Amino acid sequence: MIDRPKTPAGLAPASSWHQINGPLFRKYVALLLAVVCVVLLINALFEAGFAYQEHKVSLIRIQREQAEAAAAKIGQFIKEIESQVGWTTQLPWSAGTTDQRKFDGLRLLRQVPAITELAQLDSTGKERLRVSRLAMDVVGRHDRPAKVRWPAIAEAGAGRHRTRPA
Repeated sequence: MIDRPKTPAGLAPASSWHQINGPLFRKYVALLLAVVCVVLLINALFEAGFAYQEHKVSLIRIQREQAEAAAAKIGQFIKEIESQVGWTTQLPWSAGTTDQRKFDGLRLLRQVPAITELAQLDSTGKERLRVSRLAMDVVGRHDRPAKVRWPAIAEAGAGRHRTRPA
């Protein structure tokens, strides 16, 4: 017969389950669980950070494309207005063409709704004609230099047309 160790009365025999289920085992399980949770949390934070950066980059790219498209449309719009204004500035200035220029200016205001005011200057920078939708028309006013009204026009050379910002 096999001799078994005798245990005191009231105590169960020491089994392997009770040895594994001891307080030290619980501490190791808790530590391992905490390490796994911390690693998963750090991984989730990195993933969220990378996703945020990718989203931010894609939004910037989309906004840049939209801004470039809007700039192209605005540039095309300005070029169309410049081409419309171009035919009114082709004639050299003379006293006999004032009425013709005023008529051309009024026709331009009708054809291009974006233009609200048209001023024509001579080579000295004096305003010779101003046609407007919003104000009274001025014809042949020689005493008023245009740079008082529009400082940017003083920079423009003779024979060139210039637009002001909207």
